[in-house]
Amino acid sequence: MALLSFAGFLCFLGLLVLWGIAWWKRPQLGYGILIGVIAGCVVTAMLRPVTMHEIPIWLPPLPFAVVAISLFSFGFLAWYWGKRP
Repeated sequence: MALLSFAGFLCFLGLLVLWGIAWWKRPQLGYGILIGVIAGCVVTAMLRPVTMHEIPIWLPPLPFAVVAISLFSFGFLAWYWGKRP
């Protein structure tokens, strides 16, 4: 158990270093990461614990569907608004 805690601490420390580098190189990226982490913490605090039997069948593949629909939409817009010869 102590090894797992130490590994988690090292991962957190590595992510903190990467965030510091992002903040130093591009402050806008650092602000975006910070806002995203804060939003994730708020959403996580608001959600209640869920057991595996309460998860709807459509929820696990939802991120893949959102990415596919987004890419299709951006592709359509690029084709529609693209330069015409």
